[in-house]
Amino acid sequence: MNPNFVIFTLINLISIILSVYFFFRLFEVNFNNVLVSRSYIFIEPFLKPLRVFLPVVYRFDLSCLALIFFFKALAFFTFLSGSELDFTISDCLAWTGISVLLMFSQILRYGLFISIIGSWAFPGSNNQFLSLCNSVTNVLLKPFQKFTVFGGMDFSPIIVFFLLIQIDRILFNLKFSLGLPSLI
Repeated sequence: MNPNFVIFTLINLISIILSVYFFFRLFEVNFNNVLVSRSYIFIEPFLKPLRVFLPVVYRFDLSCLALIFFFKALAFFTFLSGSELDFTISDCLAWTGISVLLMFSQILRYGLFISIIGSWAFPGSNNQFLSLCNSVTNVLLKPFQKFTVFGGMDFSPIIVFFLLIQIDRILFNLKFSLGLPSLI
Protein backbone atom coordinates (compact mmCIF):
# COMPACT_ATOMS: atom_id res chain seq x y z
CA MET A 1 0.00 0.00 0.00
CA ASN A 2 1.21 3.45 -0.90
CA PRO A 3 2.20 5.37 2.27
CA ASN A 4 1.26 8.67 0.59
CA PHE A 5 -2.28 7.37 0.12
CA VAL A 6 -2.55 6.45 3.82
CA ILE A 7 -1.32 9.89 4.88
CA PHE A 8 -3.65 11.49 2.31
CA THR A 9 -6.59 9.57 3.77
CA LEU A 10 -5.75 10.52 7.38
CA ILE A 11 -5.36 14.19 6.46
CA ASN A 12 -8.73 14.10 4.66
CA LEU A 13 -10.31 12.50 7.73
CA ILE A 14 -9.03 15.41 9.83
CA SER A 15 -10.46 17.89 7.33
CA ILE A 16 -13.84 16.10 7.41
CA ILE A 17 -13.93 16.28 11.21
CA LEU A 18 -13.07 19.99 11.09
CA SER A 19 -15.75 20.53 8.44
CA VAL A 20 -18.41 18.90 10.60
CA TYR A 21 -17.32 21.13 13.47
CA PHE A 22 -17.53 24.13 11.11
CA PHE A 23 -21.16 23.21 10.37
CA PHE A 24 -21.88 22.87 14.09
CA ARG A 25 -20.75 26.47 14.56
CA LEU A 26 -22.36 27.74 11.35
CA PHE A 27 -25.80 26.27 12.01
CA GLU A 28 -25.65 26.90 15.78
CA VAL A 29 -26.31 23.31 16.72
CA ASN A 30 -27.49 22.72 20.28
CA PHE A 31 -24.44 22.66 22.53
CA ASN A 32 -26.19 20.26 24.92
CA ASN A 33 -25.79 17.51 22.34
CA VAL A 34 -23.03 15.17 23.52
CA LEU A 35 -21.37 14.99 20.11
CA VAL A 36 -21.21 18.76 19.78
CA SER A 37 -19.86 19.35 23.27
CA ARG A 38 -17.20 16.64 22.89
CA SER A 39 -16.11 18.00 19.52
CA TYR A 40 -15.86 21.44 21.09
CA ILE A 41 -13.63 20.08 23.86
CA PHE A 42 -11.26 18.34 21.42
CA ILE A 43 -11.12 20.83 18.53
CA GLU A 44 -11.34 24.20 20.24
CA PRO A 45 -7.79 24.10 21.74
CA PHE A 46 -6.37 23.86 18.20
CA LEU A 47 -8.49 26.75 16.96
CA LYS A 48 -8.01 29.10 19.91
CA PRO A 49 -4.54 30.39 18.89
CA LEU A 50 -5.80 31.07 15.35
CA ARG A 51 -8.78 33.07 16.62
CA VAL A 52 -6.45 35.98 17.37
CA PHE A 53 -6.10 36.53 13.61
CA LEU A 54 -9.17 34.71 12.28
CA PRO A 55 -12.21 35.28 14.50
CA VAL A 56 -15.76 34.00 14.21
CA VAL A 57 -17.64 36.42 11.93
CA TYR A 58 -21.41 36.03 11.52
CA ARG A 59 -21.21 32.38 12.65
CA PHE A 60 -18.41 31.69 10.13
CA ASP A 61 -15.51 30.23 12.05
CA LEU A 62 -12.67 31.60 9.95
CA SER A 63 -9.98 29.81 11.95
CA CYS A 64 -11.67 26.43 11.39
CA LEU A 65 -12.10 27.24 7.70
CA ALA A 66 -8.41 28.15 7.43
CA LEU A 67 -7.42 24.83 9.02
CA ILE A 68 -9.70 22.95 6.63
CA PHE A 69 -8.05 24.68 3.67
CA PHE A 70 -4.59 24.01 5.14
CA PHE A 71 -5.26 20.30 5.58
CA LYS A 72 -6.79 19.97 2.11
CA ALA A 73 -3.77 21.69 0.55
CA LEU A 74 -1.47 19.45 2.59
CA ALA A 75 -3.38 16.41 1.31
CA PHE A 76 -2.92 17.66 -2.25
CA PHE A 77 0.83 18.07 -1.80
CA THR A 78 1.14 14.73 0.02
CA PHE A 79 -0.69 12.76 -2.63
CA LEU A 80 1.04 14.37 -5.61
CA SER A 81 4.52 14.48 -4.10
CA GLY A 82 5.24 10.92 -5.16
CA SER A 83 3.84 11.29 -8.67
CA GLU A 84 5.26 12.75 -11.85
CA LEU A 85 2.39 15.22 -12.28
CA ASP A 86 3.42 18.85 -12.51
CA PHE A 87 1.41 21.23 -10.40
CA THR A 88 1.66 24.86 -9.43
CA ILE A 89 0.52 26.84 -6.42
CA SER A 90 -2.50 28.06 -8.40
CA ASP A 91 -3.41 24.42 -9.18
CA CYS A 92 -3.13 23.61 -5.48
CA LEU A 93 -5.31 26.55 -4.44
CA ALA A 94 -7.94 25.82 -7.08
CA TRP A 95 -8.02 22.12 -6.22
CA THR A 96 -8.21 22.91 -2.52
CA GLY A 97 -11.09 25.36 -2.90
CA ILE A 98 -13.10 23.05 -5.13
CA SER A 99 -12.46 19.99 -2.97
CA VAL A 100 -13.49 21.85 0.19
CA LEU A 101 -16.77 22.91 -1.45
CA LEU A 102 -17.35 19.35 -2.69
CA MET A 103 -16.67 18.00 0.79
CA PHE A 104 -19.13 20.49 2.32
CA SER A 105 -21.77 19.46 -0.21
CA GLN A 106 -21.23 15.76 0.50
CA ILE A 107 -21.41 16.24 4.26
CA LEU A 108 -24.68 18.14 3.91
CA ARG A 109 -26.07 15.53 1.53
CA TYR A 110 -25.18 12.64 3.85
CA GLY A 111 -26.61 14.51 6.83
CA LEU A 112 -29.82 15.15 4.91
CA PHE A 113 -30.04 11.49 3.89
CA ILE A 114 -29.52 10.31 7.47
CA SER A 115 -32.10 12.81 8.69
CA ILE A 116 -34.68 11.60 6.17
CA ILE A 117 -34.11 7.90 6.87
CA GLY A 118 -34.12 8.58 10.61
CA SER A 119 -37.44 10.44 10.42
CA TRP A 120 -39.00 7.51 8.56
CA ALA A 121 -37.48 4.66 10.57
CA PHE A 122 -37.41 6.25 14.04
CA PRO A 123 -39.98 9.06 14.26
CA GLY A 124 -39.73 10.99 17.51
CA SER A 125 -36.40 9.40 18.42
CA ASN A 126 -34.17 10.99 21.08
CA ASN A 127 -30.99 9.69 19.45
CA GLN A 128 -28.21 12.29 19.76
CA PHE A 129 -26.84 11.62 16.28
CA LEU A 130 -30.24 11.90 14.59
CA SER A 131 -31.07 15.10 16.43
CA LEU A 132 -27.70 16.48 15.35
CA CYS A 133 -28.39 15.64 11.69
CA ASN A 134 -31.88 17.12 11.99
CA SER A 135 -30.62 20.38 13.47
CA VAL A 136 -28.03 20.80 10.69
CA THR A 137 -30.38 19.94 7.84
CA ASN A 138 -33.42 21.81 9.15
CA VAL A 139 -31.59 25.05 8.44
CA LEU A 140 -31.31 24.01 4.79
CA LEU A 141 -34.89 22.78 4.53
CA LYS A 142 -36.65 25.70 6.24
CA PRO A 143 -36.61 28.16 3.30
CA PHE A 144 -38.21 25.58 1.00
CA GLN A 145 -40.80 24.19 3.44
CA LYS A 146 -43.03 27.22 2.95
CA PHE A 147 -43.67 26.15 -0.65
CA THR A 148 -43.21 22.39 -0.67
CA VAL A 149 -45.50 20.98 2.04
CA PHE A 150 -48.58 19.45 0.41
CA GLY A 151 -51.07 17.31 2.34
CA GLY A 152 -48.66 16.51 5.15
CA MET A 153 -45.85 15.52 2.76
CA ASP A 154 -42.70 17.61 2.79
CA PHE A 155 -40.92 17.74 -0.57
CA SER A 156 -38.20 20.18 0.50
CA PRO A 157 -35.52 17.44 0.90
CA ILE A 158 -35.92 16.61 -2.79
CA ILE A 159 -35.27 20.22 -3.74
CA VAL A 160 -32.26 20.49 -1.42
CA PHE A 161 -30.84 17.21 -2.78
CA PHE A 162 -31.32 18.49 -6.32
CA LEU A 163 -29.57 21.78 -5.51
CA LEU A 164 -26.64 20.02 -3.81
CA ILE A 165 -26.23 17.66 -6.77
CA GLN A 166 -26.28 20.62 -9.17
CA ILE A 167 -23.63 22.37 -7.09
CA ASP A 168 -21.51 19.19 -7.28
CA ARG A 169 -21.93 19.09 -11.06
CA ILE A 170 -20.86 22.70 -11.41
CA LEU A 171 -17.80 22.08 -9.23
CA PHE A 172 -16.83 18.90 -11.12
CA ASN A 173 -17.18 20.73 -14.45
CA LEU A 174 -15.05 23.57 -13.10
CA LYS A 175 -12.45 21.07 -11.89
CA PHE A 176 -12.44 19.38 -15.30
CA SER A 177 -12.23 22.65 -17.23
CA LEU A 178 -9.26 23.78 -15.11
CA GLY A 179 -7.52 20.47 -15.78
CA LEU A 180 -7.14 19.63 -12.09
CA PRO A 181 -6.30 16.05 -11.10
CA SER A 182 -8.93 13.78 -9.64
CA LEU A 183 -7.17 12.25 -6.68
CA ILE A 184 -9.69 9.59 -5.77
